[in-house]
Amino acid sequence: MQSLTDLENKLLEVRKLQSQVDKKKAELDKQIRQLLQNKSELDKLMEQARQKESLVKCQIVELKSLEVRTHPLEVEYFGTGASKNLQNDLLNLLSGNGSVAIRLLKHQQQINPGKPANWYLEKVIYDLKRDRHC
Repeated sequence: MQSLTDLENKLLEVRKLQSQVDKKKAELDKQIRQLLQNKSELDKLMEQARQKESLVKCQIVELKSLEVRTHPLEVEYFGTGASKNLQNDLLNLLSGNGSVAIRLLKHQQQINPGKPANWYLEKVIYDLKRDRHC
């Protein structure tokens, strides 16, 4: 049989190992808490990113709508010579379709050359309203 000191020594070794295991467990618990905290912070950041992405998408849609509504008439075709209100009225009648507006205005310019920019806008608006009320 083993002597009492051998058993005591083995018990001391077991206690040392248990102490090391407890220390390692405490370190791992601390790391787990830190990871959970990091995950929570990342989740918050992801939610903020999703909200910002949604906002940016809305802004892009709005800017594209404005681009369709303003670019073709104000920049490409008329510059600053035509009434903004008339341009907006025409675009509203065409549901913001600037390319159709340009086509209609250029057509009027071909068949009625030499008129002021507002005249072409008024003529196209008049024709659209007239044709829609038939």
